[in-house]
Amino acid sequence: MWSLLAVAATTVQADDAIILYFYERPPYMVKHGEADASGLTADPAAAAFKNAGIAFQWQLSPAKRQLVKIENGHELACGIGWYKTAQREKFAKFTVPIYRGKPTVALARPDFNPGGTTLAALVANPAVRVLMKGGLTYGQDVVRIMATAKADVQVVTGEQPALARMVSAARADFMFSPQEEASMLITLPEVRPRGLKVLTFSDVDAGNTRHIMCSKKVSDDTIARLNRAIGQGANPGRASDKGF
Repeated sequence: MWSLLAVAATTVQADDAIILYFYERPPYMVKHGEADASGLTADPAAAAFKNAGIAFQWQLSPAKRQLVKIENGHELACGIGWYKTAQREKFAKFTVPIYRGKPTVALARPDFNPGGTTLAALVANPAVRVLMKGGLTYGQDVVRIMATAKADVQVVTGEQPALARMVSAARADFMFSPQEEASMLITLPEVRPRGLKVLTFSDVDAGNTRHIMCSKKVSDDTIARLNRAIGQGANPGRASDKGF
């Protein structure tokens, strides 16, 4: 009898647990073992769920698939480290910030010498080839500037390391990356032989805040509990000062 009750309780707990989606994107999210993750956004997200007493299960999933599942709203599911945009607010709920990033930069071929210091001037040139990952946004400044860009923009489905390899192979002039991630991408073994350089822009300010993004099936009470737990933790605005 007790064993049956234990099984039933376990089943209920598993059914009620929120799926916490992540994908491999060092240093923000790194997989450990079969069911764990850590990183700049994974750690504060997990801490928020644990401190709020909300059951969750890590699940590895590509970023674009996460967006589809959260937009469909059929699951108790959240993704971590997402930018909060007006478009996403139409189908998702967001917590308060869990991390504030450093400015977005560009990773370019060593022989790419555009001149100037602004992104707006660079992407006004139709001959410039830019790679962007579908489903991601790179902060308000980059989104605003790229909305009127005349550059040749190619949107691809690969993850950021794949884009870095494409730039290194001269299939594009540059790609965008948060500064924290850029320092890791330039060390990839496949990139090192040819190399990549980091470009910064005077018209791209400090990075935007990153949040836990949940499907509409997740209750407002759950979001409120997560917000309280996040508020009791470290200030996400200080994260960018720690040299990550």
